[in-house]
Amino acid sequence: MVYAICKALAYFLLRVLFGLRVEGAERVPKDGPVILASNHLSFLDPIAVGSVCPRPVAFIARADIFRYPVLSWLLPRVYAIPVERGTSDLGAVKAAIRALKEGLAFGIFPEGQRSRTGKLEPFKSGAASIAMRTGAKIVPVAITGSDKAWPVGHAPRLRRNIKVVFGDPITLPDKKLDHQGLEEVTRQLEAMVAALLPPEYVSKGNSAPVGS
Repeated sequence: MVYAICKALAYFLLRVLFGLRVEGAERVPKDGPVILASNHLSFLDPIAVGSVCPRPVAFIARADIFRYPVLSWLLPRVYAIPVERGTSDLGAVKAAIRALKEGLAFGIFPEGQRSRTGKLEPFKSGAASIAMRTGAKIVPVAITGSDKAWPVGHAPRLRRNIKVVFGDPITLPDKKLDHQGLEEVTRQLEAMVAALLPPEYVSKGNSAPVGS
């Protein structure tokens, strides 16, 4: 109930204040474990993705914000998973796997941090690793405009349009992948996110789209 209310309120506010739009939400599998892997530009990103995804989404959040009285009550009820900054935090990975097994989607930002330039940065292999361990499909997600709506180091700026685009899911091979295999999946995922983004969000270093 708390999640549904927060989701509806978040969507309403983002729609009114930032003209939130969504494309491809029907591409998110309706059941089974699924990971949403997105570029990361702003504090608004998990709220935007969660508000337009047709399934409840668990996200990792900085552990320190769970120490505030109101947030310590609210965040667990919207499926936020605490992780200590600067650590690999195996506990958070286990919590993510548990969330997937409980039927939630799991949202992750494979860049590891918000992009300071707005351009897509190299992906880490966490999404592929979790997918391999859970059998989850990975849905590439592209966010645009949130870097202008709430830039890193600045206050929010209203009337900067935000858009979320969901791509086609990736299904991993039905076998254990070694380090090279995980890297190949990660580069494929990065390329698919890049293909969903406008050119100004993609650097020359990003992988070429699959099949190009």
